[in-house]
Amino acid sequence: MVVCLCVVAGPFVLADPARSQQRASVETLPPARAGLAPVEWPPFDSLEPAVVDHLREARHAIEQIASSGSDRDVADAYGALGRVFHAYEFLDAAEACYRNASTLRPGDATWLHLRAYLYQQSGRLEEAVDLYDKARRSTPSDIAATVHLGETYLGLGRVRDARVEFETVLERLPGVANAGLGEVALREGRHREAIEHLEAALRRIPTATALEYPLAMAYRGLGKTDEARVHLARRGSGSARVADPIVDALQMLVRGERGFVLQGRRAYESGQFQQAADAFRKAVAVAPESAAARVNLGSALAQLGDADGAIEQFETASRLSPGDQTVSDALIRVLLHASRDNDAVAVFTRVRAFGGEDEGSLLKLALALTGRERYGDAVTLLDEAHRAFPDRPSTTTTLARLLAASPDVSLRNGQRALDLAMAVYGREPAPAYGETVAIALAELGRCDDAVDWMRRSIARAEEVKDAAESARLKREAPRYAKHPCRP
Repeated sequence: MVVCLCVVAGPFVLADPARSQQRASVETLPPARAGLAPVEWPPFDSLEPAVVDHLREARHAIEQIASSGSDRDVADAYGALGRVFHAYEFLDAAEACYRNASTLRPGDATWLHLRAYLYQQSGRLEEAVDLYDKARRSTPSDIAATVHLGETYLGLGRVRDARVEFETVLERLPGVANAGLGEVALREGRHREAIEHLEAALRRIPTATALEYPLAMAYRGLGKTDEARVHLARRGSGSARVADPIVDALQMLVRGERGFVLQGRRAYESGQFQQAADAFRKAVAVAPESAAARVNLGSALAQLGDADGAIEQFETASRLSPGDQTVSDALIRVLLHASRDNDAVAVFTRVRAFGGEDEGSLLKLALALTGRERYGDAVTLLDEAHRAFPDRPSTTTTLARLLAASPDVSLRNGQRALDLAMAVYGREPAPAYGETVAIALAELGRCDDAVDWMRRSIARAEEVKDAAESARLKREAPRYAKHPCRP
């Protein structure tokens, strides 16, 4: 059986350090002045000691200032407390603090900017637009606010407004601006312009591998499917992120495992994998029994190419949290990327499941299972992934080929294989997808139809000038002319 795999080195999934914060009663910090809002306090019993100490210090500071300080001092104290909450992602408490700070000092752009960013983080985009605009009017030099405003407009689908903001910063921040303008052009259907901008952004910020996806979509929009596949295979998690001194300073406040994991996740999501690994190492140092800290460190090490280090962290995390599917998935992925297929299959055998978010790893695992003649497990794995992600052509094609030509004849289902193959070919008439249709037809005994589909696939390969694929298909074609032609 020939299985066409499209291996994508997808990003590793970061573990969330958040813990349950439910409690019967919630403490509040009373308003320091009339007209201000109370601040609900995170429950201490859900937090590690380092974070508890930090929050107590911040609370003590505002209580001291509230009794005798000026409105300006109290505003700054509320803002400082809000930054601590924000650093640990207690967003409701941070918002209340920033609101109080702005009530006392309405012209202070720092608290406007931070509240706008908080709204952008939490999906309250209309409110974010208003506050970014106010922050920029208060401090015209706040170039980061302009970039965030463009990002927020994109989130709202206001592409014309987004274009204006990104064009404003094109000379000063060409990499970030080109990334934004590329997304704008893609959404407006101007695919060539999108490619120009996105490729320019990647030349300046090569770690911004998340841009490979819109770049692939732009090539697909021009009908250049081969180029689209190349860029999809390069897709990662690194973003074209603007340096934002106001927001970036939050990372300097964190303490303890939770803080270091949050700091590392921000670096990871920006493609700064060495900085992420450094932060995650600190998290492991203060909480060596934390599976989440170790999964995150393993993810960063994997992105840095340190497969052995990543495997060590994931194996330790798996022992610490044996029932955690996220940990098992991460371990399987890194073992597959390190070509340790036997070990990956052993982990899969133990947990009997694997998430399908990383299609490349999923297909590698399916191929490893078929190589060990575990065809039923491979079919189950691919079928579950197809049901979760029905529009993935490589997963669907691999499943169709296995259903049509499995060495275990009891697993074959030619009609379903044909339905799957036709659906893929209908979306993208690639030569290999046409061959899958022929394989399914052969399993159904429809040899003449299979021959016609092989001829069609060869013609398509020649049309797109893929000489290697054309030659391969010509070598495969004669077996479909035999009767019976069943694989």
